Amino acid sequence: MPKISASLSRRVDARGKSEILLRFVGGRDHIYRLHSRLSVQPSRWKDGAVIVPRLETDEQRELRRTRDRLADLTRFLLDAFQEADPNLVTGAWLQEAVERFHHPDRTDRRDFFAIYDEFCRSQDVSIDRHKRYKVVRGYLEGFQEERGRRLAMEGTDAGVLDDFRAYLAKGGRGKNIIIDYMKVIRAFFRWAGKRGLCATDPFAGFQIGTAVYGTPYYLTLEERDRLYRTNLRRHPSLAAQRDVFVFQCLVGCRAGDLLKLRKGDIVDGFLEYIPRKTVDERPVVVRVPLNHTAEEIVARYADLPGVRLLPFISKQKYNDAIKRCFLAARLKRPVTVLDPVTREEVKRPLNEVASSHLARRTFIGNLYKQVADPNVIGAMSGHTEGSRAFARYRTIDDEMKAGLVGRLEAKKE
Repeated sequence: MPKISASLSRRVDARGKSEILLRFVGGRDHIYRLHSRLSVQPSRWKDGAVIVPRLETDEQRELRRTRDRLADLTRFLLDAFQEADPNLVTGAWLQEAVERFHHPDRTDRRDFFAIYDEFCRSQDVSIDRHKRYKVVRGYLEGFQEERGRRLAMEGTDAGVLDDFRAYLAKGGRGKNIIIDYMKVIRAFFRWAGKRGLCATDPFAGFQIGTAVYGTPYYLTLEERDRLYRTNLRRHPSLAAQRDVFVFQCLVGCRAGDLLKLRKGDIVDGFLEYIPRKTVDERPVVVRVPLNHTAEEIVARYADLPGVRLLPFISKQKYNDAIKRCFLAARLKRPVTVLDPVTREEVKRPLNEVASSHLARRTFIGNLYKQVADPNVIGAMSGHTEGSRAFARYRTIDDEMKAGLVGRLEAKKE
């Protein structure tokens, strides 16, 4: 049975009053010290209670109100704790309950989107991730307008999550992207729960699902070299982006990291950088040796103004340029891709699906054929050791299978 005891702070304010402090005990794992936001003069406090004189005065009426408010606050906190999921209750959660007790009409801190915005501001993630948070917020606003009821922290449950997922699907979003958006919302509620901004976890028992990816495809070394040798002299800007893409194929970095590469990142024939995606969790320097072609590309743009290593443009324009380069090189090999909505495999020409991420897969896939050790390759691609995501970037092709089976053949005398 949870209990609350009261004591008086030793600090005395300008009015000669001290704040009443609360000690909440809801079991061994739930012992917290709280500010009640109520105060009395030390002379009117004894044995954990407000002393109310018998004589009818303004002071007596004020002390009686303080005593009654303290009793009401105690009941409010005990009831809130009984109704909440114990796994979500923290000291911050209880202190927020105190604020709700004193300001029941105040909605700013309890407003769903105000809290979501606070969550977004608190997250130290990449620019792309912040953009995704903003996209999710837009869909949440559209969902709220369609359902005709405001979203609320306490009113969001598994049923609301199901409705939101259906709303996204109706809007033509693919299953993988829906799963990603639901993970954003789950991260938001976990963040809010730790700060006492929601009493229950709507994702408890709710199944988000698992993203499904098609078989990874990548350029062969012959296709990569063919692209590099394609004559684009009449289109110098396109040729520059082709060089950037081939360089990315040779070092395997993400497009976000490629954008930030500087001339000083080339050290003794190695490209050195810290992947932005893992900088907060595992700030390890990735070192990739440059082969002759990569060095040739770097030298070609050595006179580029400023500190940038290569003439990289915006991500969208870069992806558009890649497709045009593939078309010019007649790289139209059909590849199997996963339809984002139906999750069924479909055939598409390589030039239509080419993007910056294809360069990363080309780096990893071709290396894996030479050295089938994900940890060695991960050290150059920026993946953490044992990363589950690594499997999406390589495939076990028939040539590798034949080589492995061949090892089972008995050696001839």
